[in-house]
Amino acid sequence: MRLPLKNKLHPREFFRIKRMKEVIKTTRPHGHKDYLEMIFLTEGAGLHHIDLHTFTVTPNHLYFVLPGQIHSWELTEIPKGYVIMFQKDFLLETNLYEWLFQKFPQPLQNCYNLSPMLADFVSIFNQMEQEHLHEQAHYHEIIQALVILLFSKLRRLDSSSWGSITSNTIQQFFMLLSERYHEQKDVQTYADLLNITSRTLNNACKKYLNKTASEVISEKILQEAKKRLLYSDANLADIAFELNFTDPSHFNKFFKRQTGVLPGVYRKGIS
Repeated sequence: MRLPLKNKLHPREFFRIKRMKEVIKTTRPHGHKDYLEMIFLTEGAGLHHIDLHTFTVTPNHLYFVLPGQIHSWELTEIPKGYVIMFQKDFLLETNLYEWLFQKFPQPLQNCYNLSPMLADFVSIFNQMEQEHLHEQAHYHEIIQALVILLFSKLRRLDSSSWGSITSNTIQQFFMLLSERYHEQKDVQTYADLLNITSRTLNNACKKYLNKTASEVISEKILQEAKKRLLYSDANLADIAFELNFTDPSHFNKFFKRQTGVLPGVYRKGIS
């Protein structure tokens, strides 16, 4: 799937905060290269597409675009607010690092309503902007602390969505799955890579996710298939090849078993 990857950060730039461009715009779907983007809008209207979800742009909402996700805008009113971008290593020494950049499943929602604690969040963004602008002594550490405070406030705002997976086996499984989903679909292969039995991997998945390891693998492949059907012009045979199905008919059977419809019908329906 060949989609534009934007990299707005310089190689040694770990963090940036700026004001959202106050223009009505429609952007083409694109991803970001290895950094997280956070958009806090206090004004604006339209649509924000992130992966397979479409959000109605509403004032006082915060949007997350994680590394590897695809997003685009269809704005109908001038937006106002902040855009934050930071590389993974900006939080390397914090307890957020491993959790936040765990690639699958997604650890964050893509959209949060900040209205119930709006004053707190406005203050945090204002402080980050001032620290980044003036670059006084220890500003880097202060911005880090403010980012951690922001996530702590989000957790207080909506603790129900902040699942925490404490199993090291599951975390390693997710990392392998993010890297190898397009070439490995067999539970035993992942178990071998983790130096455990397939039964141990299945038991861990059932305990922490209430799913089998096979179901987790299928969900990841289905997610990637849907993104390709939505955002690329590749034909079904090419998509099947990219996802390492032996032929398009096997891809069709897999997709219909998971969704109830053939991939061509799904693509036509979402187009």
